[in-house]
Amino acid sequence: MYKAVLLLLGALMLALGIVILSARTLLLNYLAYLAAAMLLIHGARNLFGFIAHRGRLGEKRRKEKLITALFNIAGSIAVVTLPELTLRLVIYVLCAYLLFNGASKLLDFIIAKTGHSPGHYTDLIAFVFYLVFALLLLGNRHRYDVFFILTGIYSLLLGTEMISDFISLVIPPRVKNDLKRHIRISPPVFVTTFMPLGTLRYINEYISANDELPQLRTHEKDDTPPDIEIMVHVSDYGAGRIGHLDLYFDGEVISYGNHDMASHRLFGVLGDGVLFTSDKETYIDFSVTHDRQIVFSYGLRLTDEQIGAVREEVRRIKDDSVPWIPPLRKAIEEQGMENVKQSAYHDYCSDLWRGTGAQFRKFSKGKFRTYSILSTNCVLLTDTVLGKAGTDIVCISGIASPGIYYDYLERMYRAGNTMVISKTIYDRKTMRKLKKERMKQQ
Repeated sequence: MYKAVLLLLGALMLALGIVILSARTLLLNYLAYLAAAMLLIHGARNLFGFIAHRGRLGEKRRKEKLITALFNIAGSIAVVTLPELTLRLVIYVLCAYLLFNGASKLLDFIIAKTGHSPGHYTDLIAFVFYLVFALLLLGNRHRYDVFFILTGIYSLLLGTEMISDFISLVIPPRVKNDLKRHIRISPPVFVTTFMPLGTLRYINEYISANDELPQLRTHEKDDTPPDIEIMVHVSDYGAGRIGHLDLYFDGEVISYGNHDMASHRLFGVLGDGVLFTSDKETYIDFSVTHDRQIVFSYGLRLTDEQIGAVREEVRRIKDDSVPWIPPLRKAIEEQGMENVKQSAYHDYCSDLWRGTGAQFRKFSKGKFRTYSILSTNCVLLTDTVLGKAGTDIVCISGIASPGIYYDYLERMYRAGNTMVISKTIYDRKTMRKLKKERMKQQ
């Protein structure tokens, strides 16, 4: 079924790209009707969910479904009645998106330049690229043509990527783990960013109706555990909606983020990059109980050569950092346990150290020295490490979101004959069950 859907979507995207490039503005009304139909279907789906599951959904989620349904229905009416105004609004939104991407690349260039990191001129070139296309859409009297050309080319590239994935599934490569690193055309970042959140909400609604997690297929080649795991964290609260990525390799969790609250700048957009390592089970338990997250863990099978390359990259990253002590531990070491009021320390690193005993490091050099929420973040660290294993995802967007990796890993897992061999979902019920099983064994 997955292969059939992949082939169908790929063919549709190719056809859409050809039609858009050949007809362009002549398609305005037809595209308006198509967009209106999609909005109406999505609105009806949310309205049905609001009515059918109102007894099992929380008050906040019920309101979100109702507001989304009404917004979609109103949007479908507006698209049909005012197609040109809607297209102009879409173009302005696209310009804002391009400028936002450009700003993130300019910020990366400034950070890399001041930190004397190599390769910073690539970020400057990307900034100019985004700026030029934004100006073409804003200041060109042929902006509609430019918009449809960009949309058509993107549709062709995305369709080609899907067809290529379909072919690789039907005719698998001779060595499945020998993936070549190349640029992948993924769905738009505003779609992939909230994919983990959408899955979380589906799981929560499924649990409310069935009192259990949905059944998962597992594609294990043997009984041995995966060589490396990528864990996608997501919650329904605040920044947790976007998600977080970390790795489990060589017996320890490796995580990177803007965890030192004292170093936050520009409202948390920038800060000192903090790397921490922890025991897996304790950390996952902390994530699902303290942070109220659901964790999707994808297991990968690597060759001996890939394992060696990943291990060397992790060592190199750690060599760029030095040990760092979180505020609570520092206070205890300086004043003694009995003289420190632990409840006065509310920062994440102190909570994490108290709950897991994690070890922290800060970067003294390299690209991870300064954390940027848009690019130099947990996604970049994961991509840097996994790149040594040959995973074929390279983010060409200015914004690196965990949803891009979630989409990639989920697609590879569903395919069933790739290096992604397993998927495990951890929530509070799962962790309670694991604890009970462990107690019985003891």
